[in-house]
Amino acid sequence: MNDSIEKILAEDGFYVSTTVGMSMFPMLCNRRDRVVICPVGNQKLKKYDLPLYRRPDGKYVLHRIIGVREGYYIIRGDNTYRKEKVPDEWVIGYVTEFYRKGKHVSAESKKYRVYARFWNWIYPSRFLFLKSRSFLSKIKHILIKPFRKKDK
Repeated sequence: MNDSIEKILAEDGFYVSTTVGMSMFPMLCNRRDRVVICPVGNQKLKKYDLPLYRRPDGKYVLHRIIGVREGYYIIRGDNTYRKEKVPDEWVIGYVTEFYRKGKHVSAESKKYRVYARFWNWIYPSRFLFLKSRSFLSKIKHILIKPFRKKDK
């Protein structure tokens, strides 16, 4: 990724990449699935779209829009519980289609839109699961730490 994604979008009109990370799991799997990104231009994205944005630290992020406000979006990854306010100017593109397990899916298809709505609808139970898993992991670490053998 030496050339900036913005440059590739401007020159080619699209950008194709293999996903990296677990924040959009289970829809997109780390280093398995591919996304096709198109420039956002002047259009306003809508709820459930998948924008690619660049944070001020330079990190590229691909998450789902769960709310649209004046001047910014409310965004969250499928496998995360934190929301993020993303200003319009951070957004450089959006997913128009993706390949999951090698199968093509349009981001405008009814199948995708139903999935996105369902995944957002079950968020409260996913939130409890993710927070509980994180809490139990911390407890496990605290309880097991005293019993670990120290290196000699």
